[in-house]
Amino acid sequence: MKANWKRTLLSLVLCAGFVWPAGAVSTGQPAESQTGTSTAQSKPAAYTVKKMGLLGVKRTVESDNNTVKMLNKTAASLDSSSYMSGSASGATGESEIEIYAALIENMKKAMDGLDKTSDLYKTYAAQLKVLEDYQTSLNQNAVSGMQQAMAMLSQLDDAAYTLRKQAKNVSGQLALGAQTMLITIKNLGCTKENLQVTLTQLDRNLAVLKTQRKRGMIGQLQLDTVQNQRDKLAQSIDTLETTRENLGSSVALMCGLDANTIVMPADFETLYEGNLDKMSYNKDLEQAQKNSFLIWQKQDAVRSAYNSYDKNISGTAEAVKSAEDALAAAKESVVAAFDSTYKTVKDCRTTLAAKRTAQSQAELDLKTATVKYRKGIISKLAYQQAQDAVTTAKLNVESAYLSLYTAYNQYEWAKEGVLITTAAA
Repeated sequence: MKANWKRTLLSLVLCAGFVWPAGAVSTGQPAESQTGTSTAQSKPAAYTVKKMGLLGVKRTVESDNNTVKMLNKTAASLDSSSYMSGSASGATGESEIEIYAALIENMKKAMDGLDKTSDLYKTYAAQLKVLEDYQTSLNQNAVSGMQQAMAMLSQLDDAAYTLRKQAKNVSGQLALGAQTMLITIKNLGCTKENLQVTLTQLDRNLAVLKTQRKRGMIGQLQLDTVQNQRDKLAQSIDTLETTRENLGSSVALMCGLDANTIVMPADFETLYEGNLDKMSYNKDLEQAQKNSFLIWQKQDAVRSAYNSYDKNISGTAEAVKSAEDALAAAKESVVAAFDSTYKTVKDCRTTLAAKRTAQSQAELDLKTATVKYRKGIISKLAYQQAQDAVTTAKLNVESAYLSLYTAYNQYEWAKEGVLITTAAA
């Protein structure tokens, strides 16, 4: 009965579904001195642009996301202390039968509109039958009502605890997803600026080609080819900005903001080299396993299976073995996911170092090109290309930094137990 209760109560609040996935600060040398990039864009008048950082996104998800609020509110309503205090003060006056009646009514509402042939509808129908049978039992055994009430309150406490764990996990997954989108929006801004550098180069080339075409040095087809490249690139830049706005809208919805709001990134906290140096695989993995909702969920299933185990009842031994196998698979999945996250941070750190080296080389090349240009050894176009190379290198460094920022942020969440794993939740 305990397991049925938990599944029933969880289904009542989870039937609505939910949407799926801050760097710490310390002293030391910063991993990146971010170049100034402008992410502010002109938006339609119907939209409100709200700038947020990673911490702001996390707090807003926790406080305003409807799914998280619903889970926490339902958990609070199932807490036995709320029933005890309500009964003592006469505030609610609900009997056990009235409580079950309310749960049955909520279950029926959850079933409304579902396809009666679907597995979800059949699952709800079976859970509804459990509630109705128990309600009937209460009616037939009014004399033992007090004992049953105490058992029910214990079950409600257990269900409330499970819902709070679920709420924390959902909140973490949503916050991680929203934060990752926010960093992606900023990174796409770097990509856009890179494309604009290329667009400027094409415009310069087009000016030269048009002059050559007038003089008959090239054919019209060659000019048209470059012009088409230029037009497609300009279109890609517009599409990229639309993508950034769509991501901003998704972040706003995950945060629980209204549909007319777009979230754009504010300045992020600096990621320091000291943060990266403090990463400890074994210690952090242990913390991730301890905080993992998936592992806890499978452990709870093992406990329930052992509580129902009876060597004289067919299938109970198999249920215990199945639950234990699922737990082992969950642990392996968490280790694999954490290992991948750890390696991603290391790889991104290496990539950032390489991009910085490339930037230093581009800056040296520009110094050489400047001297040559002043002496008339190279053309203005070659000099401008050297300048563009430095701009591109700086943008590549910022993009690599943001990729590292994303990986480290996911690593920090992994330590809190929020991981994308291959095991079924």
